[in-house]
Amino acid sequence: MDGIIAAVPFAMCVSLRSSCRNRDNAESIYHFPGKSSNRVSVLQTGNNVSSQRCNSLLKKRHCSEISRVIVKSAASSVGNVDEYAEETATSVKFQRSVTLPGCSSPLSLLGTGFREKKFAIIGVKVYAAGYYVNESILSGLSAWKGRSADEIQRDSSLFSSIFQAQAEKSLQIVLVRDVDGKTFWDALDEAISPRIKSPSSDDTTALSTFRGIFQNRPLNKGSVILLTWINTSKMLVSISSEGLPTDVDATIESGNVTSALFDVFFGDSPVSPTLKSSVANQLAMTLV
Repeated sequence: MDGIIAAVPFAMCVSLRSSCRNRDNAESIYHFPGKSSNRVSVLQTGNNVSSQRCNSLLKKRHCSEISRVIVKSAASSVGNVDEYAEETATSVKFQRSVTLPGCSSPLSLLGTGFREKKFAIIGVKVYAAGYYVNESILSGLSAWKGRSADEIQRDSSLFSSIFQAQAEKSLQIVLVRDVDGKTFWDALDEAISPRIKSPSSDDTTALSTFRGIFQNRPLNKGSVILLTWINTSKMLVSISSEGLPTDVDATIESGNVTSALFDVFFGDSPVSPTLKSSVANQLAMTLV
């Protein structure tokens, strides 16, 4: 890449020098039409010497400016590539850093995965998911430094520590097929409800609010759902038909519901094993 970046400005400078020489020749003929060659020769032995030096300096400066612009542009292009991570099974791209509705600071991508639903014996991918955390959470995981990805994935206490951390984390769900809102909620509720053994009135209210967001709402391919944990008992839900949501659609306030939902994705029986595995791999590389 460095060779390519360096070669482009050089080639442009060569072209620039060539065009400047042609321009200088044309200007000499234009300013002195019909004059003898001696007249031009006298001019070249005088003022044109300083003019050539000046032109040389200008050309060097121009080439230097072109080089800086191209290198900056190339670096920017590389940076744009690095701004996204692709969930390979669905080809959905997730930004590595996002600022989400209701969050006080940007969150960083910690892993990606997908949800597959089996119909008969055929697995159908329903959505891709990206998990984001406030980076301050990672500083509280020093006890797991040096652990392998397998050890991290099997250790439920690590994921419990992430959930208990008083900093924002969010799950970004991107649908890869059309899904009816009610169907989506029914599948989610089917996983959440068994994890709440004795629902309180707050739990029931929270589940009702949660359900109401999805009722009579079509979720087309490309729709984005954000489930953002502000703390252990407060979660924000945001939905957009395309691109990242900019507003909060509902607030869920129930410690049992928010922890049950976290367990759905990062407990011992996650609905997306690929997501939990990806997060474990990233943590293993980060906690060294």
